[in-house]
Amino acid sequence: MLTETTGRTAQDLAAELEGLRAVDWASVWAGPPQGGSSECRKWCARYGWEPQNADRNLVVHSRAGGRWTFESNGNWDPVYCLTHWAWHLKADEASENPDLLAHAAEEWPEFVRAAERVLGPAAWNGPWDAPDFPDPPEPTFWEDRAYRLETRTPYRMAYWKPIGEHPGQAMILMVQSVSFAAWTTDTPGGSRINLTVHAPEGSRRRL
Repeated sequence: MLTETTGRTAQDLAAELEGLRAVDWASVWAGPPQGGSSECRKWCARYGWEPQNADRNLVVHSRAGGRWTFESNGNWDPVYCLTHWAWHLKADEASENPDLLAHAAEEWPEFVRAAERVLGPAAWNGPWDAPDFPDPPEPTFWEDRAYRLETRTPYRMAYWKPIGEHPGQAMILMVQSVSFAAWTTDTPGGSRINLTVHAPEGSRRRL
């Protein structure tokens, strides 16, 4: 049978995004205080984040129940993006792969609409083979054209440009992936929807 493993919905994604409205992004990109310290707990508590670890990349649980990872190459600072797994569907049998692909296609617009209720219209939304698929503003934001056409990665994508005048406003990217196995007849496949909140163009780069 098909199994959704996160227990999360499009409505949950909207709640997660609502929780990001008041975030001081400049502070986030600069990185949290030392893991395990009282300063770190206070820093997280400002936004209802509950820290889950004290080493490598900070992981928190949000008020809305989601899990977020602060990607920083394991050094805690600078932070270059936050990642959140919003949805994951997997097939138990290869015969379920066609149903998995159909269900993934049905879920994607639901998640886009949920995000747009909070963020406004996406700057772009479409599939891997769209003629107008945009180039990334930063090479690390998503795969280049050659890789995308070869692997169908990202399979579907939507993004929202930074808005507002506060320093460090984030670029928000949502992608749906479909595993290669989903197109086979002998291996069960899977599909995920992932949200990535990027530091603005040029301000933080992977080291």
